[in-house]
Amino acid sequence: MKELNLKVIIVDDEELTRKMLITSIDWSALNMEIIAEAVSGQDALSIMEEQLPDILFTDIRMPYMDGLKLCRIVTQQYPHIRIVILTAFKDFDYAHQSIELGISNFLLKPINRNDLKSTLLKLREQIEIERRQWFEYDHLKKILEKNYSVLRERFLLEFCENSAHTASTERQITYYYPSGIPSYIQITLIEAHAPHLGSLTEEERILQDMKNLEFIKNYLTGNPQIEVLADNNHHLILLAYSPAIRVVTLCEQIQRSIYQTSGNTILFGIGNPYDNFYKAENSYFEALESLKFSQYTPNQPIVIYQNDIHVQNTIWNSTPEGLEDIRFYVKAGLPDSVQKLLPSLYLNSDGNLISLEHARLLSMTLLSSAINVANDIGIPLKELFPNSGNSFLSILLEPESADLRNQTSAFLTRLTSEIATYRTNKSKSMLWDVMHYIQEEITNPALSLGFVAEKFHMNDSYLSRIFKRELGFSFSKYLNRLRMERAIELLNTTDLKAYQIAESVGIPDAYYFSNCFKKYTGKSVRDYRKGTT
Repeated sequence: MKELNLKVIIVDDEELTRKMLITSIDWSALNMEIIAEAVSGQDALSIMEEQLPDILFTDIRMPYMDGLKLCRIVTQQYPHIRIVILTAFKDFDYAHQSIELGISNFLLKPINRNDLKSTLLKLREQIEIERRQWFEYDHLKKILEKNYSVLRERFLLEFCENSAHTASTERQITYYYPSGIPSYIQITLIEAHAPHLGSLTEEERILQDMKNLEFIKNYLTGNPQIEVLADNNHHLILLAYSPAIRVVTLCEQIQRSIYQTSGNTILFGIGNPYDNFYKAENSYFEALESLKFSQYTPNQPIVIYQNDIHVQNTIWNSTPEGLEDIRFYVKAGLPDSVQKLLPSLYLNSDGNLISLEHARLLSMTLLSSAINVANDIGIPLKELFPNSGNSFLSILLEPESADLRNQTSAFLTRLTSEIATYRTNKSKSMLWDVMHYIQEEITNPALSLGFVAEKFHMNDSYLSRIFKRELGFSFSKYLNRLRMERAIELLNTTDLKAYQIAESVGIPDAYYFSNCFKKYTGKSVRDYRKGTT
């Protein structure tokens, strides 16, 4: 593990203390670098938006945001940062409140050089140990990730045969299904069938199974609601996680494709669907029985357990999952997702359009749900669709299921696009208000990401993301730019002294202001003023 170069930030409103810390020790000899100074907790947090330190030195008593409040925020948002409290003897009891935050490093003012060095060496050792442990953890994690698919497949094979609901099983399912435990399961077993298979060696059988497995995996690519794996009995196991998967139709398509490609006949045994994932065992053994039956009925290669699932004459029922997905896509402003999912809701299990009666009921449900979403968001529906009532009526009076589906899809797609535009405009409008507020309050030293976010009743992380997404730079960079541009304007148009200009742009510490100005312009305040006279 290579030598660490640790980054340090010093936070103290006393310039003398900051300078003493900087000059009292050879930081480079310890492979440490002071990357920034700050005069308050707010300044420190703004700096940490751009670059994070490994070690933070902070005073307790500072204006605008004291050290303890800063420590609380840092320990919550950046728990890896080591904090050292700088305190005068009279504040020592007060400083010990920070022990509750897990901080155990204190330096008494005036700073003793030996104490400072020993504290830094101790912190360095702690950070090195911690990073070494993380390095080892990351190495083990990479090995786990490399074998994840094999371990997951082994678990699923065991789960299919024994899906008892235990605490251990639930932990494993949660791990192997990070997006959430499926609420639906239907299992199908697949097996190659040909008279010559009995004469094949075990290796040849395995190769045949691998060919079929690879073919089906490619066929199912892009569909997260279904997957296939192989067991040790020359079966392929198809797991469907959504009632939207038309299993019988899918099996027919796979059967035809494999036969046309290789001439091999494939048998299918289909278990019943269940709305409880822990019923996988039931569906698996039903599929196994169905597969056995298909082996003796070559004219019926696809067998459904006890014929409970009929390809013909199925009764249509709208799926709550599909309707909820459409509602989500409309609310999120995702028109492409609406267009992709909606047509499948108008199909029954054999892939045919549902009846006009059912289609009309479905369209009424979808339109009503979408309108409620628009109203909840505050979309001016009457402005977007002046004759919406007539539009809905004309959609519902369509004489064919296909026309009804197409008109419903067109309406929902347009509404979803309008919602996306509305959300974008609202976000930009809100950002404009924030920027205007910052410009008006530029002299306020309390301005910070957290301060402004609270003012506009927002989460500071959300505000930070909006700035970077819409403007291409961070909140702190925007604030610093405004302050420095304002400072340049005052330097060019007034005779104010540097400390007065600093206060006029919301930076009460003249030393800190001078550092910021030089970083921004490349010149000191004095040199800049000389160059403009």
